[in-house]
Amino acid sequence: MNAHLHAATALSLALAAPLALAAPSDTPHASPDFTGPLVTPAVNTMPAGMLNVEPYLIHTNTRGSYDNDGHRREQHAMYRQWQVAVPVTYGLTDSSAVQVTLNASRTSGAGRHTDGLRMGDTVVRVQQRLRGPAADGTGLILALALAQRLPTGSFQRLDNNPLNATGNGAARTTVSLGAQQLRWLANDHAVRWRGQLAWSPSPGHVRVRDSSVYATDSGFRGFARPGQAWNATLAAEYVLDRRWVLVGEAIWNRAGAVAVAGHDEHGRNVRQRVPAGHDISLAPAVEYHLSPTMGLIAGVQFTVAGRNAGDYVAPQAALNMVF
Repeated sequence: MNAHLHAATALSLALAAPLALAAPSDTPHASPDFTGPLVTPAVNTMPAGMLNVEPYLIHTNTRGSYDNDGHRREQHAMYRQWQVAVPVTYGLTDSSAVQVTLNASRTSGAGRHTDGLRMGDTVVRVQQRLRGPAADGTGLILALALAQRLPTGSFQRLDNNPLNATGNGAARTTVSLGAQQLRWLANDHAVRWRGQLAWSPSPGHVRVRDSSVYATDSGFRGFARPGQAWNATLAAEYVLDRRWVLVGEAIWNRAGAVAVAGHDEHGRNVRQRVPAGHDISLAPAVEYHLSPTMGLIAGVQFTVAGRNAGDYVAPQAALNMVF
């Protein structure tokens, strides 16, 4: 595997989590107002018929990588990616909602760049609330969600430009359980915590041709089998006043090993394995509410530890709008 392809593969895997796990907000009509943190999805559902749109602008800088022993390695060529992600959520009933997330990105590094703005994978997510809040908005809220990733992004036949990779070709299903609770403190300020635990089984075999995100070369014909994936997040929002909210968030992602099998352009058998990896990141942010139906959140997600994963810093902002 050449160095450029390895870097593009690591970049694609490293940026998947911050993009497949983006969060919509809860209803902004409650007091106090929240937009929700940057990564952890909403747990409480919106009223039936309500529409939430939250476009994100993300600028990710991949500074290096974590090796198999968890040691951070500098990367001589820094890769930068501009990404637009748009989660659109609609309240089906007062306790269920459906969300579609579209995204597109452009990557540059090592003297190369993506051929324009390219579409990434699409995610469709359905959520059912299991337990609602008390009348005053406090109390534990629980929700179960099922998400399906659709492989609409490029992942193979990348011989001319490996940076054109925007997906992994896997139709991955994810099941998640979320919890959330609002508490009022003695100083009359509110704090809301939110968490999620998600699991995705292996999506099965992915047909792979030529150069790909699975570290295959031109002329390759075969399959890749990604392993299971896990995600856990925990976030807290602290209300300063009616307009300003401080946010702290921690994210853990784990991707199972990927087995690749097939033959090269000369008919020789190819057997290789992309090892399992994980990363831990933090995402502090600040919210500013323009009105009860519109809020802005801005922050930065950055890795603090990992294994067989990319090391990145990703400043980002989102405008949360409810209709």
